[in-house]
Amino acid sequence: MHYFHLFSIKSYYFFLLVFFMFTKNISVAQDSLSSFHIISEIKIIGNKTTKAHIISRELPFAIQDTISINELNKTLERAQSNLMNTLLFNFVNLEVVYFTDTYISVYITVEERWYWWPIPIFEVEETNFNTWWKTKDFDRANYGMFLAKENFRGRKERLVFKLQGGYTEKAEFRYHVPFANKNQTQGFMIGFSYSRNHEVVYNTTDNKRDFIKINEQFIKKEFISKFNYEYRPKLYNTHLLGIQHHYLEVNDTILILNKDYLFTQDNELNYFSLLYNFKRDKRNFKSYPTKGYFIEFSAVKNGLGITKKENSSMFLLGSYRKYWELSNRFYFATSLKGKYSIERPPFALLSGLGYNNNFVRGYEFYVINGENYAFFKSQLRYALVKDKVYHAKILSAEKFRKIPIAVYPGLFFDAGYVDDKKLKNTNILNNEMLFGAGASLDLSTYYDIVFRVEYSINRMQEHGLFLHFIAPL
Repeated sequence: MHYFHLFSIKSYYFFLLVFFMFTKNISVAQDSLSSFHIISEIKIIGNKTTKAHIISRELPFAIQDTISINELNKTLERAQSNLMNTLLFNFVNLEVVYFTDTYISVYITVEERWYWWPIPIFEVEETNFNTWWKTKDFDRANYGMFLAKENFRGRKERLVFKLQGGYTEKAEFRYHVPFANKNQTQGFMIGFSYSRNHEVVYNTTDNKRDFIKINEQFIKKEFISKFNYEYRPKLYNTHLLGIQHHYLEVNDTILILNKDYLFTQDNELNYFSLLYNFKRDKRNFKSYPTKGYFIEFSAVKNGLGITKKENSSMFLLGSYRKYWELSNRFYFATSLKGKYSIERPPFALLSGLGYNNNFVRGYEFYVINGENYAFFKSQLRYALVKDKVYHAKILSAEKFRKIPIAVYPGLFFDAGYVDDKKLKNTNILNNEMLFGAGASLDLSTYYDIVFRVEYSINRMQEHGLFLHFIAPL
């Protein structure tokens, strides 16, 4: 009896201890659960054209997901950035509706863009607008008709037709399907273009382009066909594998002026190319980012041994861009981009600094071609006008009436280097460090429109005012 009594007392305290621990665990679990939200509903409003599954594809959360209360605002901000970066919407707004302290609903309101673009073409055939503005030569202008259907079928597809005359006569067709499978992870792009010119850049001297023009005949004809396969398993990483066929025919006079133009005495190139591209994009807004980062890497092989009249060359290309929000109004951004050629291409396929947005600011009037190059850009910006929306009642079209405006004055510093031994003797900026600095004023608005006015000075003490129409980095 004594031992039984002692065992009963011990058993009592043991079960009491278990009960206390169990109830404490329930309390802790309840307290832990109260620090999270569970998404019980996602409601999409305003998508008259865009399919709901295209919008849901870009969200970093789904129904029944659990989100920390501390991470809720950050998650909603990321979702808004993802949707804006589809370039399908002018405005995106996310709101939370609370069913209980735990269960929430996310309301997503979108304002769709204008998706039909039948617009006339007028563009200058120069390395940048400032080069053309020096001469204002309208013989270097293209004109025609550009027809694009954005968000085709409401599935973010893009259909493009282009018919162009002027400096470069061109016909082009492209069809891009980003989501071709049920899981929305695979896509493709198919495209064809044919172009011809009376005038061609056949070389560079003093880092300026050398032209030859024959009015009586087209001295350059080019036909390109390509197919790209895309794989985007989640939200931010995209892999692309592409194959391209390139046919190029030039006048014999070009080969006499530059024997390295095609690396052959024949006036034709006929070759296939293989491309791999990887992108990781976590910018808050790709048209004019102020936070996040962007990574890109490409490997290109020209000439696969399929045809007889082909070019064999290979290069690697990489870039990294980083954007910081220093305070509510101050932002800082840097970018680094480089190219390394494993096999040297002919002049017709040679690139470098001075084209599009690949240049050190202050050197807009120069081109520095080369096998290998690297350049660095940096910019400190202040948000003078930040995320303001103006209502232009004079505009009848609803999709254009609300105009977002952001204005950023800033300071910048760039540096670059182009390595090319063959062109060094006739181009003084090759194999030399390039530096440029100055002040800028950027204006960003809807439909990915950016205006930049920059005053810069380069290493040679040349200075001037330059205008651009794309984000600086």
